[in-house]
Amino acid sequence: MATAFVILIFVGALFLVAQLAAQGIIKPYVGYRKVLAEISYTLIYYANLIISEPASSKRDEQAEISEKLRQLSARLRSAITALPFHELMRLFRLVPPQDRIHDAAARLIRMSNLLLEIEHKRHDEIRQDMAAIGALLQIDVAREK
Repeated sequence: MATAFVILIFVGALFLVAQLAAQGIIKPYVGYRKVLAEISYTLIYYANLIISEPASSKRDEQAEISEKLRQLSARLRSAITALPFHELMRLFRLVPPQDRIHDAAARLIRMSNLLLEIEHKRHDEIRQDMAAIGALLQIDVAREK
């Protein structure tokens, strides 16, 4: 009877630890990875409008993309904030250093601002920012050949 009680307590404790790991570590990490995937998708899917289109064309679409880039920047920073044990995750290289996250988020904001420029679109700076975001976050982004 005492052995069954000890086993029951052990199984209950094991269940609690598994739930804590799933909800407190795995779920936020998966959320962070989803943000990275959405950044990659957005930069690849909208590359023609982000890089190639003149500043004066397709203003509504460029404004929409600008808003999306700004949202992705905020979501990236908040996803890292939501990660418990992010320093431990950095140790295992699951998450880049904080300065790289902040740099990538700032570049997303800068790209958002550059898309809204009316007179002259700075294509070279946008290309550099896209490439830097890919390198900083270690994700695939649209690259010209």
